Amino acid sequence: FFGANQPISMRNAPLRLQLASRAVCTLVQPPLPLWYNDHYQVSLPSTSSFPMEKYRYIREALQRELEAAGKATFHESPLASVEDLTTVHDGEYVRRYLANELSHKENRRIGFPWSEAGKLRALSSTGGTVAAMHAVCRPGGARFAGHIAGGTHHAFADRGEGYCVFNDIAVAAACALRDYPAIRRVLLVDLDVHQHTARQT
Repeated sequence: FFGANQPISMRNAPLRLQLASRAVCTLVQPPLPLWYNDHYQVSLPSTSSFPMEKYRYIREALQRELEAAGKATFHESPLASVEDLTTVHDGEYVRRYLANELSHKENRRIGFPWSEAGKLRALSSTGGTVAAMHAVCRPGGARFAGHIAGGTHHAFADRGEGYCVFNDIAVAAACALRDYPAIRRVLLVDLDVHQHTARQT
């Protein structure tokens, strides 16, 4: 499970997290490796409806539930490399985004104004998912792994959209196919519920 990049109701989050964490722990031999990237603080305009702090709330709730019991380990998400990003994304789009060369219209389509912190958050949102993939796919690796800040499935190959700069799920799948010859196909199960452009992967 790689998380979701959509707003959630924090009023109901504790119950959801308790139920989800207990269900996961019945299937996983502890500890479950989890990655997070809420250490990148991104300041958004007061008019923004995106609940940026939800990632920290979720991590803290999971840590209280799982870490103290030795059922999970938590790791800071690494930054995705350009080499990994360009397994699915257009190289010129990646270059222009990283260099802050996107137009106002392009950034508006993404939903976030460009900033250095936002760039690091976007890179780590993908890097953490790739790290979770490697944790599972490498020989002798974990049976399951997760990324609390992933799920940026609205990004297209040549542009970002819907609060998603890079498509972390597609990148992780492409990297799995590239790096592990025994893997021939990847199944993506998308459980996000919303309108707009769902499941670009």
